[in-house]
Amino acid sequence: MSDFQSPLTATAVRRICLDNGLDISDSQWQLLEKWAALLLELNQKINLISRKETEFLWEKQILPCLALLIFRKFSSDTEVCDFGTGGGLPGIILAIVRPDLRLTLLDSRHKKIEVVQQMIDSLKLSNSQTVLGRGEELGKQSLWHQRFPFLTARSVAPMIDLVRWTADLRKEESVLHIFKGGEIKEEVFAVSKEVPGVRVKKSLMVLKGYPKLAENQKYIISFDFSQS
Repeated sequence: MSDFQSPLTATAVRRICLDNGLDISDSQWQLLEKWAALLLELNQKINLISRKETEFLWEKQILPCLALLIFRKFSSDTEVCDFGTGGGLPGIILAIVRPDLRLTLLDSRHKKIEVVQQMIDSLKLSNSQTVLGRGEELGKQSLWHQRFPFLTARSVAPMIDLVRWTADLRKEESVLHIFKGGEIKEEVFAVSKEVPGVRVKKSLMVLKGYPKLAENQKYIISFDFSQS
């Protein structure tokens, strides 16, 4: 397994994205850099990302989120729920790079939702909104019940829990994209056992010109519930 030793610059990350087919405009990239600076500033007040890893923000946090747009496709004008958004990852990144998407950034922690809303306002992201609450409770409300065709989540809990917690938020035909590191076999099996017919797509983040995400076993796991 490889360690992250030398931090990547924003310019290097942009080049990696371009080399892998993700072309981000100058205006979008400037907004992304502005958000990154804002995230680091606000992280001094509230723990949005690990303070031990702030120097590796671009390769450990931002690049994996951008990789979602390299490995997966999203139709234009689609609603996406970023479940457990934390510091706005990947929700704000998706909102910046794909302004044609409609993002709902959801978290149960009031302080984090306040900060993410502050970011959205500062960046003037008209395609984004925040929602405070627990997904399993919000999904029972008519406004949010079976609303989202796409959801994203970082693997802050076992994948089977993320599948359960998002169940009522998801449309019957929906896809849940989970960012996951390390061993995945048992967790994927647990989901497949509980949700018969779910289709699973596993993508190791193999990026041209930057092998470290793959070497560190970083995956995007997508559960497609359209046949379940």
